[in-house]
Amino acid sequence: MKKKALEKARNLLKTEGDYVINSMELLNTEAREEIENILWEVAYISENLNDILIEILLRYHPMATELRFVRSALNVNYDLYRMMRHLSRIEVLLKLHKSEEQGNLIEEAMKLFRPWVLRGIEALTEDKKIPIDELPFFEFEFNELWSSYIRTKDPYVVGTLIHLESFFSYVKNILRSAVYYFLGSRGVEETPMLYLV
Repeated sequence: MKKKALEKARNLLKTEGDYVINSMELLNTEAREEIENILWEVAYISENLNDILIEILLRYHPMATELRFVRSALNVNYDLYRMMRHLSRIEVLLKLHKSEEQGNLIEEAMKLFRPWVLRGIEALTEDKKIPIDELPFFEFEFNELWSSYIRTKDPYVVGTLIHLESFFSYVKNILRSAVYYFLGSRGVEETPMLYLV
């Protein structure tokens, strides 16, 4: 029963992650109005996943790696939902006023974020390790993106950038949870950049 519950939790986490990644791809398309509807799907999955993870804790007394998975999945579940909220707010800004500069910012940011979100989800659902040595490049690239747009005079671009900065923090949270799942607290302590959000 415990194995089945853990498998169900992984499947729900993967589905939730897929929804977020698909929404990232939708932002710069005419289909972006779907994101608000996807948010409600993610909220429903998030509640179910949370219930299953708590059930695993209470009924099955997970051991070591299983316990790290449950803790990491609880954190990532929250992070994915918050990321969907930010995507839905960016969608609103696009509906109010979409400029070429705003479109370019979103395209660059999603291109940067997508592979790292995918890596974080795959770490927990498919046991694929995070390339820790590449994390500083991720941090550097986002800082470069931020610097290149922060001087804009377009308030909608600034609003989008603020949502993207929060989104970036949640991506790092997911990566921190993935590192914890594989390496425990010691691994997280040895990757200090994951604390800087």
